[in-house]
Amino acid sequence: MLLPFTTGLGYYLGAVLGVAASSMSEGIAIFWPPNGILLAALLLVPRRDWPLHLAMAVLAEIAADLPTFTLAQALGFAAVNLFECLLAAWLLQRVARPFALDRLRHVAAFGLILIFASGLAALLGAAIYSLSIPTTTPYWDFWVIWWLGDGLGVLLVTPLLLSWLQGPHQPAVRRPLEAVALFVVTLLLTVWIFSSVVHVTDDFPRRAFLLMPLPFWAAARFGVRGAAGIGLLIAAIAITASLQGLGPLIAATPADTALLLQEYLAVLVFPSLALAALLQELRDRNERLRIRERAIEAINDGVVIMDARSPDSPVVYANPAFGAMKGQRAVELLGRLLLEGEGRGDAGHAAVRNALRQGLPARTLLHDVHADGTESWNELRIAAVRDTRGQITHYVAIRHDLTEMKRSEAELRAAHDELDRLNRELEARVEARTQELQWANQRLEELASIDPLTGASNRRHFLEQARIEISRAKRQGFPLSVIMLDIDFFKSVNDRFGHEAGDRVLVALAASIHGTLRGADIFARLGGEEFILMLPGQDLTDAVRMAERLRLLIAGMAVAGCPVTVSAGVAGLENETDEIDALLRRADRGLYLAKNQGRNRVCVWQAMAQDGPASDDASAGVA
Repeated sequence: MLLPFTTGLGYYLGAVLGVAASSMSEGIAIFWPPNGILLAALLLVPRRDWPLHLAMAVLAEIAADLPTFTLAQALGFAAVNLFECLLAAWLLQRVARPFALDRLRHVAAFGLILIFASGLAALLGAAIYSLSIPTTTPYWDFWVIWWLGDGLGVLLVTPLLLSWLQGPHQPAVRRPLEAVALFVVTLLLTVWIFSSVVHVTDDFPRRAFLLMPLPFWAAARFGVRGAAGIGLLIAAIAITASLQGLGPLIAATPADTALLLQEYLAVLVFPSLALAALLQELRDRNERLRIRERAIEAINDGVVIMDARSPDSPVVYANPAFGAMKGQRAVELLGRLLLEGEGRGDAGHAAVRNALRQGLPARTLLHDVHADGTESWNELRIAAVRDTRGQITHYVAIRHDLTEMKRSEAELRAAHDELDRLNRELEARVEARTQELQWANQRLEELASIDPLTGASNRRHFLEQARIEISRAKRQGFPLSVIMLDIDFFKSVNDRFGHEAGDRVLVALAASIHGTLRGADIFARLGGEEFILMLPGQDLTDAVRMAERLRLLIAGMAVAGCPVTVSAGVAGLENETDEIDALLRRADRGLYLAKNQGRNRVCVWQAMAQDGPASDDASAGVA
């Protein structure tokens, strides 16, 4: 960071040098470097630090001027110089921030602002001289000398400081041998030109224009640093020699000598700064172009540039990727047509050719079938490049290979179709397996709830369903009855005819009963030769009639020559407290009663309500 003390010290040394370099008896300087130092400081530091640097410059101005001028004059000069530097810094930072002499327009702005700011300040400075110092020099001569002296100081010092302090990362001196040679040649030639009094009558007059190539040499090879450094070296020798009355720029009066010297140095230095900035701008632009070219050559997309000013717009540039797409080296494509050797029937190719004829942008898909049968897909985008007059000079085409993507899409579609097929097969298998499992579960449920011999429900399933039906009958208030059946003398059937005949009797009986059932009836085998039938919605009378029909139906059966009869006990749901156990108990007592009364009959066991609650110790009725 540039410290305020450094600015003050530099300003003081520059002011002492400026006072020492004065060529007029009134003390006005040919060359005033402090303003160049202060302006460079203001351009390098943040604006919040400006007051400290300006304060140090005021102190340095007073210290440098007091041996020659009064305090009032020194303060006046300080005010004028600070005004000039502040105005120039503010205007330059309006052009670019941070400001640097690396663009031609920046150098042009620097020159114009320098002329304006130093000329405006010179109006005030010349007025201070004219009013406070006795002199015969006209005011406007003072103004011109101040103007050019301040401008020359800024022109020689500020670019040199900015070039070194804004780019400390750059090498101090590139091409050191050439730099030394340039310095020596400049030093010797300048000393030779300004070391004697030059007369126009000399056979070989030492002309100041002989130094003109040196700043341009420095600008071309070493940039702003070189141009500003060589300009400052020439100025130092020329000013020192001119103060001694030596050199080709001595005029009739000191004022004329100062003006001639200032004009010469300004014309010598400023064009070299402009050249240095222009060359730097060109180098930067070429570097950007090289970077872009490397990027274009490195990408996978094919890039082609065509000359629209030539017939058929031949290719003038192709990157390696485009050459690879065409199966050739990029250099072999120069001078050829964009779609040379490619199909003409494809709509994409026709769209490209039409866009080139009409100068229109285009974006299309190219599909080519090659001799070996392979296919390629490419997306092609074309844009026109126009000059400042709006005329098309070139076309830029970018070709993106979509072959792999298309192949991947086809493979993905095939994989997707195969996946859909497998999913459908899997769904079908799952559906079939689900149906198998459902059938198996249903079969298991049937096996768990149905008697395997007769097909009637088993005892467990009957009890589950009976509880549900009893609860529904109580809730809805409809009757419910049960019939308990037992085959008469079944043991003797097994003994006489065998167990196989007994099983046939059980199956035949169950089949006969199944044929008489309603959808709501529940028929079950309780065990052995004993069966149970629940009749939801049927009262005791209906149940007795049903039991009698079944008895008669079975009595007419003869299985394997074996007569079959049954005894039946009937019971009905009598009150809200009845449950399945009580109902079965009454039906069983009715069955017991039928057996005791001779079998092959239907009996009802019914609790008779007399003086108290219903009791199972009531008399039995026989149908």
